[in-house]
Amino acid sequence: MLRVRPLVHTADLPTAAGFLQSLGLTPARDTAPSGSCAVFDAVFDAGSGRVALRSCAPGSRAEGTTALMFDVADVREFARRTAEAGTAVELSGEGHGLAARVTAPDGMSFVADAGPRETGAPASPLSVLALWYTADVDGAVRALGDIGARPRISSEAGTWHDFRAKNGGLVAVHLQERAAPGLAFEYDGDVRALVSGLSSGGSEPEVVDERHGRSLRVRAPWGTDVWINERRRDLDGCTEH
Repeated sequence: MLRVRPLVHTADLPTAAGFLQSLGLTPARDTAPSGSCAVFDAVFDAGSGRVALRSCAPGSRAEGTTALMFDVADVREFARRTAEAGTAVELSGEGHGLAARVTAPDGMSFVADAGPRETGAPASPLSVLALWYTADVDGAVRALGDIGARPRISSEAGTWHDFRAKNGGLVAVHLQERAAPGLAFEYDGDVRALVSGLSSGGSEPEVVDERHGRSLRVRAPWGTDVWINERRRDLDGCTEH
């Protein structure tokens, strides 16, 4: 089992939660499973994947940052398989339960801990899209394969690759000099359908027409731009796996 669940740090939890709901996410129905190390203030479900929120102090270093994280069914088994595949992983308790910390060749570190197999979330065309910017694209691709993510689309130039997680959510690797995580979404339909809800929630989404489809760009309450991309139909210059 593998589900994408990035973690956003925010100094304004109610406004951040409202933003996600205006985008179409719904509050998670389940509680953290026994043995989970997860300590979140809120978790929200998209049609595929989840986003967790954690409150932080205004002006702190954490404010506005996103961490790459995953839900797994069995932390020890996940760690064993990841290590056997060739990617570095360590188990830790950290006082809250068992977690696996994975470290990729570019230094990117992310956590996988116990999550529910089924979320009970209503079906929707919205998917969480975690972003992994890195100068070592090949290393990131290997690490995602080692944790069980499945390749979906790759650029023929080799500068970006995206993956699906079996139990929900997407991860995209993009070439960039400095390693960093990020948060975006993918929408299987016309993204203009989301404008009304975002606008009613106080956001100012901008429709961007690109060669491969439309996107929305919107400023999130935690201070970063969030992109909502239409699911790519034009695969010119890409390979579908």
